[in-house]
Amino acid sequence: MDAAARPADAPVPARPGEAAYPGEAAARVVRMEAWSLLATRSAALLNVAVALGTGAGGGQLFGPAVLLAAALAAESMLLAGWALRRGRPGPWAGWTDLAAGCAALAANAALVAGADVHTWGFFAYPYTLVGSCALGLLLPRAWQVAAGAVTLALAYGAADHLSSGQPLWNAVPNAASYLGIAPVVWVVARWLRRMAADLDASRAAALDLARRRAVAAERERQARMLHDRVLQTLETLGGGTWVADAWMRDQVRAEAAWLRWLVERGGAVPDGEVPDLASGLQALARDRARDGLRVAVRFPPPPHDDLSGVPDAVADALLGACREALTNVIKHAGTDRAVLWAAVEDGTVVVTVVDQGRGFDPAARPRGLGLSRSVEGRVADVGGTVRVDAAPGAGTCVELRVLLPEPARGAADLH
Repeated sequence: MDAAARPADAPVPARPGEAAYPGEAAARVVRMEAWSLLATRSAALLNVAVALGTGAGGGQLFGPAVLLAAALAAESMLLAGWALRRGRPGPWAGWTDLAAGCAALAANAALVAGADVHTWGFFAYPYTLVGSCALGLLLPRAWQVAAGAVTLALAYGAADHLSSGQPLWNAVPNAASYLGIAPVVWVVARWLRRMAADLDASRAAALDLARRRAVAAERERQARMLHDRVLQTLETLGGGTWVADAWMRDQVRAEAAWLRWLVERGGAVPDGEVPDLASGLQALARDRARDGLRVAVRFPPPPHDDLSGVPDAVADALLGACREALTNVIKHAGTDRAVLWAAVEDGTVVVTVVDQGRGFDPAARPRGLGLSRSVEGRVADVGGTVRVDAAPGAGTCVELRVLLPEPARGAADLH
């Protein structure tokens, strides 16, 4: 990949030869395999050329031998060209090459006479011996490579026996050479591919960690700016006599409390990760304690207490809704105690805010702006519902329910 095509924010490799992008190490292995295929086939065809030159004076039918050599060269160049231009071919290429090798052994044996099968005239033997490296590069399974090597060995033994008339065991030493090359190439190629995959995975993890740290650093920077400027101003306005209207002063105080919660939550998150719902509820309870509201956070027994599978968007919406519900407790319930309860039931996350304050009559009292917009609106945005149970003198219960998506539901069911 040239410099012009690289992203501007792409990290520079720390060492020469190190992959610059996730997936590049695997791509380099594929290119190396293609060049290895070209090199081994070139060496095999060099053997064929030497054999043709040596056998030009006799010992073989020269014209048909040249045609056979040309066919082998064409097949080799097609195979290597495919690998260089399109990447690693599929197993079909390995089986096709194996069939071509067996056919070459049979055809070449028919072109030499008797004992001449043991001379340079039988060039298909060194060609297929060197060319068997392709089996280790193209066939994915060990048993396939072993089967291909055995097939070549048997094809050579049969060709030798039928051409020379000698016993089959005479061909064993040469035939055995096939059994070592392709399996060794397969083992080395598999090892290199695994190393490349590990390198790419490590590189991807490092890039992701760097991204999350950058997000965390930016979040901290913005949190400091909000804390030093906007938050200070809001808390001053909400805590003093600058705002004459009591309702507006309460709103400013509530917004200042929300902003402080957001700032402190953002600054405490490591590596840019969003906290899970359970830790977010506990942090919210600690924050409301500063406003004089003691909030007990409770969870059911396992496995219904596992909230780690709740998606970030759902957790954010539920935390925001709970914050507003607790703000309503502070402003309207006339009590200094509340309970937060959270669980996962049948693929649904349920969060309940309960207080034993003065309560209200839902039929007689219009729903407040904070409840309808800040609580119900947040939960509705993630596909959830809100149910409010209240009665004068009997407190209020706000239940938030959100159906989890299938992956998160499946993860919760495993616990």
